[in-house]
Amino acid sequence: MRLRRPHTPNPTEVVTLDINIHGEEEVTRKEPTRRVLLLEDRDDFREVLRDYLVTCSFHVVSVNSGIEGLREIMTNGGFDLIICDMLMPRMGGEMFYWAVTRVRPATRDRFIFFTGHKNNPVIEFFFKRVNARVLFKPFKLAALDSAIRDVLRKAA
Repeated sequence: MRLRRPHTPNPTEVVTLDINIHGEEEVTRKEPTRRVLLLEDRDDFREVLRDYLVTCSFHVVSVNSGIEGLREIMTNGGFDLIICDMLMPRMGGEMFYWAVTRVRPATRDRFIFFTGHKNNPVIEFFFKRVNARVLFKPFKLAALDSAIRDVLRKAA
């Protein structure tokens, strides 16, 4: 559908809108059924990921360090999924993983890691050692969706 903007100085300016004309049902938001712990030290990136996960019907707890993440694990119980940056101040992803899996071994298969350091041999060694699901920044949301489905399927 094409519409002209009213009262524009340029009468040939056209705005394109997507309008539901086929009677399709509106998408309704489901109640969150799964809990996700999101660890990312960059506020902007953490907010984007948190908002996206909420729209995917997850209950999201987001923190900016491994220390805060460990506190959440210890005080608020288990999470269905843990999405974790590798390099964060005070406690990075690797140390966080070892601390969590020591006190909650069942979380071992619930991790998705992401990093912008693809060629770091220390990080690569860790990923191989724990057989982790990894996303390299920048990544597409479709890759995150695929990783989530894979981890949740394996953890079930």
